[in-house]
Amino acid sequence: MIDKKELVSRIREDIKTEEMAVVLYTKHLKGTLGVSGLDKATKDRMVFLLDKLTEESRQHELHMRELLEKILNSDRDVY
Repeated sequence: MIDKKELVSRIREDIKTEEMAVVLYTKHLKGTLGVSGLDKATKDRMVFLLDKLTEESRQHELHMRELLEKILNSDRDVY
């Protein structure tokens, strides 16, 4: 079990991590692709997949924010 204060704190930290990590990783990987020696089709596919990962991460962040709002608006204190 976890109390509301601790749960809110953990979710906020998870949101911050999600915001920073995926953007940082995808930026780095896209930069690395330029010097990778891979053919254009492979690079294009990888960029497509990295963009998809970024979008899915944003969706996950939105879900986490919705969850956080529900918890903050709840009278419940133990989860």
